[in-house]
Amino acid sequence: MKEIKITEKAHKEIKRLFSVRNSVNTLKSDPELTAIFDNFAFDETLRVADGPVIEKTRVMCILASTLGCNALTEFRMYVDAALNVGVKPREIREIVYQAVPFLGFSRVIDFLLVMNEVFENNDIRLPLDDQATTTDENCRQKGAEMIDALWGEGNAENMLETSPKGQEHIVRFMTDYCFGRFYTRNGIDLQHRELITFCMLAAMGGCDERLRTHAIGCKNTKITKKEMVAAVTAMLPWIGFPRSLNAINIINDAYSEKLI
Repeated sequence: MKEIKITEKAHKEIKRLFSVRNSVNTLKSDPELTAIFDNFAFDETLRVADGPVIEKTRVMCILASTLGCNALTEFRMYVDAALNVGVKPREIREIVYQAVPFLGFSRVIDFLLVMNEVFENNDIRLPLDDQATTTDENCRQKGAEMIDALWGEGNAENMLETSPKGQEHIVRFMTDYCFGRFYTRNGIDLQHRELITFCMLAAMGGCDERLRTHAIGCKNTKITKKEMVAAVTAMLPWIGFPRSLNAINIINDAYSEKLI
């Protein structure tokens, strides 16, 4: 078998992060590509990303990005990595749950099944404890409060008032379901929830207006521009340059002093 030539830093990072890395066939059948990628993903990019964001946050961002770009194999690897760096099972589950209103249930169900399989293989008892904080009666109110907390007082009401006639139900659904049912959950704080949403949308591509909105949401939760750039840098090997550059441009716009 041909030797895979990776740097000492990359080798240590891979060994520390992944329990199952050596079982991936690409490592054995494509050593040339593996070396190029591993040196980039686990050495070069981390020299930039490691300082501004802590390891747990970095791994959570990459995990979110695998959902966004529908990368089930890498998702499985990063559930394993997340557990290995101390991300709690409930935090991992919240990343997957957060994907449901943004990516759609049909894209998320297979990831949920894989996550539970990895949990069971690690003797994590299922189901995990509930993290919901709202009810049918108050989810609209709580969702509106969450929207206003992220984008300014009165934003939720304004969205409904300015919605085209006959389309008001979409705004109500977003308030009730996306923000009332998911954003209000326990398990991860609002800052991380907004950051992983940005990472998912950046990885998914094709939704620049929403990505810009959530970049501003990240800014409003006190995530710094340096931290945002570091998160995108960490994701870059998994989502590619076009979507990464697009995300960086949107971050630059959102964090411009011209924008409130």
